[in-house]
Amino acid sequence: MQTPQKKINLETLKFLEIIDEIKETNRLLNANPKTYSAIAGIIYPSDRTIFTKLKTGIRKKIPLDALVNLATYFRVDMNYIFFEGFEMNYFPEVVMNSNNKKTIDTKISLEQLKIINKNEHNALALAMSLYEKLEQVMKKLELTIENQSVSNVK
Repeated sequence: MQTPQKKINLETLKFLEIIDEIKETNRLLNANPKTYSAIAGIIYPSDRTIFTKLKTGIRKKIPLDALVNLATYFRVDMNYIFFEGFEMNYFPEVVMNSNNKKTIDTKISLEQLKIINKNEHNALALAMSLYEKLEQVMKKLELTIENQSVSNVK
C-alpha cells in the first residue's frame, strides 16, 4: 500500500520553482552551479539533500539560512515566494565558465530559450526581451539626438 503524499505548502513550491529555474538557466548557459547538489552546497551546505526533503515532505519548512543565501548569492527577489504578482527574476549577472574563467558569449533566441527551458519559466527570456527593447530605444534616442544636432548646426 502506498503512503499518502505529504502536502507541500505554497511557499515551498515556489522556492523549489526558483531552484529549478536557476538549475535550468545555468544548464542552458553552461554556467555553474547547474545541479541540485551544487546549488544546495551554496545555499544550504549543511544538507545537500534539502530539495529532496522539501519535495517529499520530510522537511516541512524552508530553512531561513537557505532563503537568505538564495537571495544574496543568486540575487533572487524573495517577494516571489511570499506574495502574489511578483515575477521570478533570476538572471546571472556574470556568466563564467569554471574551466577557463572567461565570459561565455550567449547567442540564444527567445524561441530557442522557450523550447529548451522545459519548466517554462521565462525569467531569462523576459530579461533578454527587455534588453532588446532597451537597445532599440537607445538607438532611436541616438538618432533623435543626431537629427537635433544636425538641425541646430544649420
